[in-house]
Amino acid sequence: MTSPIHIPVLLNEVIEFLNIKKTDTIVDFTIGFGGHAKELISKINLTGRYIGIDQDINAIKFCKEKFSKNKNVSIYHSNYSQFPSILKKENIKTFDKALIDLGVSSHQFDDISRGFSHRGNATLDMRMDTKKSIKTAKEIINTYSKTDLSDIFYQFGELHQNKILVDNIIYKRKQSSIETTNELCEIIKKSYYFNNNRKKLIKTYSQVFQALRIEVNQEFDILETTLSKLSNYLNKESIIAIITFHSLEDRLVKKFVKTSDTFEFSPKKVIKPTYEERKTNARSRSAKCRIIKIKH
Repeated sequence: MTSPIHIPVLLNEVIEFLNIKKTDTIVDFTIGFGGHAKELISKINLTGRYIGIDQDINAIKFCKEKFSKNKNVSIYHSNYSQFPSILKKENIKTFDKALIDLGVSSHQFDDISRGFSHRGNATLDMRMDTKKSIKTAKEIINTYSKTDLSDIFYQFGELHQNKILVDNIIYKRKQSSIETTNELCEIIKKSYYFNNNRKKLIKTYSQVFQALRIEVNQEFDILETTLSKLSNYLNKESIIAIITFHSLEDRLVKKFVKTSDTFEFSPKKVIKPTYEERKTNARSRSAKCRIIKIKH
């Protein structure tokens, strides 16, 4: 498989704060196309272990080929919430370091056929795992009730004014099924006053597409489930880095840690990309990294 263009976000900061030892067992919950993985693996020796997980089959195929010569690397096609069964297969009771990078990969956005982006025309799919029989964005747009559509746009897209958008979706789908990203974009355009403000238009596209993607992939349920299981697999020195890309995810992580008797943020302050990184990688601009450790 041809190497996709993928620039790992906050790479230096992740490596610094995880403070990897040569014999560490590392779990990469969202390996993607191996941007962080390459550096993480380089820090361990043959007595260390690296477990990479991803639900995107293209990412898995790429990484299996990329790291095929590394005998201490195991890669699994799975949703990361299934990590306990993966650790059981590997006979691992606890791990030392972990990375949970919650961003959609550049490759997923750039592959127009996946339907993640409003920048090209494609079927409204948005499944991270295309092998999985779950509701696509097309099914959600065409079958969800008025209330359910309004709820997901409000909760997952932070579109507080969405009545006209939902009414227009309901009206259009009564005429014919809404099939493509372009059709959805046309409905969004008709639902708000943008006054030739392209920035506002793009932001609204992004909010609608984000809300649908989160619902399709049940992203928040999976994150909450995963966080709730973590403490069973950590030792006293374990360190977890979590990279979020929007305020909803970050809020969820903050709430989990602040209400936990087990975890704390260390450092307490959120880690953000440097000016240089934001300048060279536009997709890093909204990224935030939080480091979680066991309370001592």
